[in-house]
Parts: sequence; structure tokens; C-alpha cells
Amino acid sequence: MIKLRFIFLIIAVNISCNGLYKILNKDDKDNKKYLGFVLAEFLPITAGCPPVNFTIEKDTNYPITLSTESPVIFNISSTNNLPPPNQYKEYVLIVSKDSTTNLDFFTNGLCYNRNSEIVKESPITSTPTELQFRLSMNDVRTLQNAFYLKLVSGKATVTIRQE
Repeated sequence: MIKLRFIFLIIAVNISCNGLYKILNKDDKDNKKYLGFVLAEFLPITAGCPPVNFTIEKDTNYPITLSTESPVIFNISSTNNLPPPNQYKEYVLIVSKDSTTNLDFFTNGLCYNRNSEIVKESPITSTPTELQFRLSMNDVRTLQNAFYLKLVSGKATVTIRQE
């Protein structure tokens, strides 16, 4: 059985490498734009959630310092925060900020899924000093999510809270 698995592995690697070689050696000036697709489709890469900086608990304020260089990544705690089985729950995140601060908020739902994507979210309400974002998710214990806050301009200190 182990020999059969080893042979299958060698064949799979050979097919993957040959497919990658054929695609990258076509006479197309824009081969580099296909590289991400090729790597995702032909090589055995698994997606995963990025390491988080912190986990937010419901009804707790978290002061954080943002950067224009890299985002702050967090997730939502499941403690006393779960929807009924097989149902969705609306989670509201509130970001309190200085009126001169501009930031971007991104979600990566199901980040262990190979087809997950990072999506820029728009606030449901916005004032100069507060942004509210609505997230509709299933059980946060099983849907490994990652949320990103990134400073665009202004003061770097903000507070985030999940209601």
C-alpha cells in the first residue's frame, strides 16, 4: 500500500511540474499573470488563515495601533457568541477613530478554503468618528475567519468592538 501511494505521489508531482512547465513556456508576453493560477492549480498548496494579532470578545473595547505598511489581523471569539445550529448570525463591528483617520476593513471568510478571497467591506453606517460593519456568518468556531484593518491615513490609534 505504501509503494502504491509513493508511485501515485511521483506521478502527481510529474504531471504538476510538466503542466507548470508547459504553461510558463508558452509564447505569451503575460505569462507572469498566470503564475498565481498555475501555482494554485498545479502545485499542492493548501490555503490557511493568517496568524491573528488578537481575538475580540463580544462587548469589549480593543484599542489598536494601525499601520499603513501591514494590516492588523484579528478574529472573533466564539465564547457566548454563537448562532443557533445551521443558522447565520449578524455580527456588528464598531470601529471608533479620529475624524482624520481613514482605514480599510477586509474580511477573509472561510480562509481555510482553497477558494476563499479577501474582500474589502463597506461600512453600514459611517460618521467622522465611527464606522460600523455588518458581517453575516455561520458558527464562528468552524468557519475560520480573519479580519484585517489597515490604516490609509490619519491617526493610527483606533478602538474596535463587536456588539
